[in-house]
Amino acid sequence: MRLLRGILERASASEGQSTASSGEGGSLFPVRYRQRLVAELKLDAATARGLMRALLDACRGSDESTQIACLQDFADGFRRTALIKSVQFYPYLRCALEHDTMAMMHFNEVQTEAQRHVLRIEAILVEYLGAPWDATCRRRFVPDVARAASLLGRLLRQEESTLFPLYLPPDQYRYLAGPVARENGGRAG
Repeated sequence: MRLLRGILERASASEGQSTASSGEGGSLFPVRYRQRLVAELKLDAATARGLMRALLDACRGSDESTQIACLQDFADGFRRTALIKSVQFYPYLRCALEHDTMAMMHFNEVQTEAQRHVLRIEAILVEYLGAPWDATCRRRFVPDVARAASLLGRLLRQEESTLFPLYLPPDQYRYLAGPVARENGGRAG
């Protein structure tokens, strides 16, 4: 594992990329900081909101093929963004905040809640995109889409207000290199 970590660190350093990597006993890999990631995620959030609005508009009509097409468009964008967050955004924050106990506790709470919202939305997508529609499915579709819209709104507001501001370059985290020695011999002041 140390060999793999060393190779990854050298590769990142040779490419001039900043990474957030833990010390001994922490994460086994560095996670690259992407300067434009939060801007991309905000754009993806606006796109997801637009796709959800289009889906809700389609639900007001009776054209089932339009509803399915809008649901598929939303699902594609939602899943793409969820993958980016799970591979790049959340691992970077976890690595960057791991030495700050309070920040890490808050991050874990918010991430757990966000993950619950993602799983609930994904369950709705799987239910309606993964099986043929019957009368029961058709009857529940609009209320389930409304529930997914509500979950999406909460998820995006939570991430935008709480987690996006925490995504900083590695040199902006006080605790990245380990515990920081306090001034004045550990006394406040």
